[in-house]
Amino acid sequence: MELIYKEEEIDYEMAQRLLEEAKREEEEAAAAKEELRGTLNLSEDWYNYRPFDEIEVLKEISSYYSINLSEAQERVSKMPNEPLIDGKPIPEIVKELRQIRRSLKGSAKIKMSNSIDHLIKAYASHLDSCISNIYWLAPYKSAVKLITPSPEKISKLNHIKDGETRQEIIEHLIKMWECNMKKGEVDYGTDYTSLVKDFKASKTSINKILKNIHHQSIRPNRKKKLDDMLVKAVCSNPGITSNHLHAILPNSYKRSTSPQTIAKMLKRLDVTNVEGEYYLISNEIKKDLFSYIAGFIDSDGYITMDPSFSPRVGMIATGNRGRAFFTELEKELNIGRLHLDQKVGENSRSQHRLNFYSQDDITKLLDKCLPHLRMKQTQGRLLQEAIRIKKRYKKQPWAKERMGQIFKLMKWENWKDARNKTEFEKYNILEEDIAKYKQESKWELMDELDSIVKEE
Repeated sequence: MELIYKEEEIDYEMAQRLLEEAKREEEEAAAAKEELRGTLNLSEDWYNYRPFDEIEVLKEISSYYSINLSEAQERVSKMPNEPLIDGKPIPEIVKELRQIRRSLKGSAKIKMSNSIDHLIKAYASHLDSCISNIYWLAPYKSAVKLITPSPEKISKLNHIKDGETRQEIIEHLIKMWECNMKKGEVDYGTDYTSLVKDFKASKTSINKILKNIHHQSIRPNRKKKLDDMLVKAVCSNPGITSNHLHAILPNSYKRSTSPQTIAKMLKRLDVTNVEGEYYLISNEIKKDLFSYIAGFIDSDGYITMDPSFSPRVGMIATGNRGRAFFTELEKELNIGRLHLDQKVGENSRSQHRLNFYSQDDITKLLDKCLPHLRMKQTQGRLLQEAIRIKKRYKKQPWAKERMGQIFKLMKWENWKDARNKTEFEKYNILEEDIAKYKQESKWELMDELDSIVKEE
């Protein structure tokens, strides 16, 4: 396991990083639940008190919000993903750490124990979040904890769809909770013994219901597991081929697949194929997509205006990986125009571009990317000002002059470090004018005009 020794000492920084990853997974699960409630706009009472048949609940949601049953099921039954550290569940990590702790002494052993305790607390928080996401059990969460819920039990509870079984479990939970509360109010004796018996009887009844749910019914579908394996392998190994994917599959899947069937599966999963090599944007990049795009624009992109004051933003890449990335990026953003396999230079090297021409597309892109830009933030801000003028203030007496200033400022920012200054001569751009142009920004004036319009 990649955690342990660094020059004969425990790498506690690595342990802390793994703990933070687990906490982040929990925060994402909580955010997913809040997003679910916000999307459906369900009242707290409706969301928490719904022990009826699942199909009836889904029909009601589908009818009220005009969505199909599949969409309703995906939103209501969504459970948080199990937090993984280096691809391993937390209980497995804790088991390995306990093995390692046996060889430690003194302060090193204490620190390792603290790390283990933090991981256990993080996993307990994950289980608590799982219970909260079972909408018909959420109001009885404190009672559910009395049955010592394991991940397997929680999965089985989530699998129960019929209202009759749900109601039976809720009745047993209420009885357990009442018995547990009354135990603290009576002395040891016949009454106490009766309460303990009733508590155990209800708990046994719930465990019996869960025991009758087969393990196979709660395990992930084999097809879905294979899809997840392929997606993870493509994200981890950009440019991998179907032959290589088939070679690295576990034997149980290798026997039932071939490179040809894997290629068909990848096509169904909408994985980008470039000359037999497969590419997919990983979830890590998707979580912070606009920061990644901003870095790409800073290094291999441009923000500019043409002489007719039309805004332009674009990115340039080469090779199969660049082509695949732009193809995936266009699908994720759903804006921009893709230009592939453009021949440039004497050696006719293939070049790919993802360009943004429309003012709306550029506005959407810059609003998200501007905070992350480092080298071209000034150009981005200038372009935002130009688009705002063109959209709402182009008939103002100062608009045309300011657009000309923005054009020159843009040229200055893009060419000030170049050895060849022909662009400055071509458009009569003088260094002494640049400071004046910067001071004549119309942002404050446009804000004032907007506020006047709102008041009227």
